[in-house]
Amino acid sequence: MPDSGTWGGGPRVFDRTLARIGLAFLIGIAGALTAKSISMPLPYLLGPLLACGSAAILGAPLAALPYGRELGQVAVGLAIGLRFVPAVVVAIAKLLPFMLVATVLMVVATMIAALILRKLAGTDRKTAFFATAAAGLAEMAVVAHQKGADSDIVAVVHLIRVTTIVTTVPFLVTIFAQDGGINIPPIPFRGEALPLIALFAAGASAAFLIRGLKLPNTWLLVPAAIGALVSGFGFGPFAVPSIVLTIAQVVIGVWLGCRFRRSLLGRLWRVSSSALMTTAFLLIVAVGIAWALSAATGLSFVTSLLAVAPAGVTEMALTATAMHLDATTVTAFQITRIAVVMTTILFTLRIFETFSRRLDATSD
Repeated sequence: MPDSGTWGGGPRVFDRTLARIGLAFLIGIAGALTAKSISMPLPYLLGPLLACGSAAILGAPLAALPYGRELGQVAVGLAIGLRFVPAVVVAIAKLLPFMLVATVLMVVATMIAALILRKLAGTDRKTAFFATAAAGLAEMAVVAHQKGADSDIVAVVHLIRVTTIVTTVPFLVTIFAQDGGINIPPIPFRGEALPLIALFAAGASAAFLIRGLKLPNTWLLVPAAIGALVSGFGFGPFAVPSIVLTIAQVVIGVWLGCRFRRSLLGRLWRVSSSALMTTAFLLIVAVGIAWALSAATGLSFVTSLLAVAPAGVTEMALTATAMHLDATTVTAFQITRIAVVMTTILFTLRIFETFSRRLDATSD
């Protein structure tokens, strides 16, 4: 869902909002430069995320750019989609059974995480279930509200999970991997500027129009589909310039950092600490699934880890791109998981509630 900045209320409110957005970007850019100077992995995403998150928790008046994250996702989606040449599509299709098995294993793991969260944080069943489901923060918060769960708790747990994994996984990738060696051939930007601008406009417009269908990750997947069609039919070759992806990372990192609020985290301190524990559990499970996936398919361990990690598609794809790993395979796994989770969420909720009640009955 788009970040709804406060644009109404007159010129003074407008000026204050602009000042808050400007401050967020100043802090985010400073964080990016600092992260780059110390050779932090994925510096243009993690630097702004950590800097703005810390500032927000300390009470700084920050605001994210409205639709900034969405436009950043459009750029990343196009970059991924333009890699889906026919040979890549065929190779990924062969991995579909493994995608489904990995998704089922992760769904089971999130149910166990929900039981852990319910015990540690004292939440009700529905809230614990939606808070640990391996899908998007915005989508789960909306569904949780519709089903009578505590959407604040759901949002906080998802935010902590995504932020923790997005922050941790790039370091794991850096420790366990060498450069993946997948490089996109350089394409002169000047000669391809107009087609790329047209693709970006088409992707953003299509995502904006389709957003009402409530599909998950619309702003990433719709541009990716458009890019894949362009690439699949032999147009181009086109490639999103690295500077555009750098800007997208900064914007997305600032957006994630601005989600933190000291007042909400303070009110839900028990939930926050419990979320860290359930996230650690899910990350350990993801590492185990990644090892098995790597052994079964021949994919590298780090590609497998990015493919199954229960975090944002955009952030995992960016990590794969930065390490010259197979971002298309990572994206395909992530999309499969989210699609399965979103289409079966109410069915799996009933399974979880039934199992949880029986577990409570046996412990009484």
